[in-house]
Amino acid sequence: MLLRDIRSVFGNYYVFQKDGAPAHCAHDTVTMLQREMPEFIPSEMWPPNSSDLNPVDYSIWDISQMR
Repeated sequence: MLLRDIRSVFGNYYVFQKDGAPAHCAHDTVTMLQREMPEFIPSEMWPPNSSDLNPVDYSIWDISQMR
């Protein structure tokens, strides 16, 4: 249902980023993402611990630490 809701708001212009949580790496989940997202990049092709791959964490980290 999440992909349906994302597409209803953003159309086909979005980036869906998942983390390495076990549920996100499950075979059924990866198969569905490969089928539903033509631009899907499997996690084994991503460099580990790259700040460029998770801009939200790094762009708001300083702000959230000020509180």
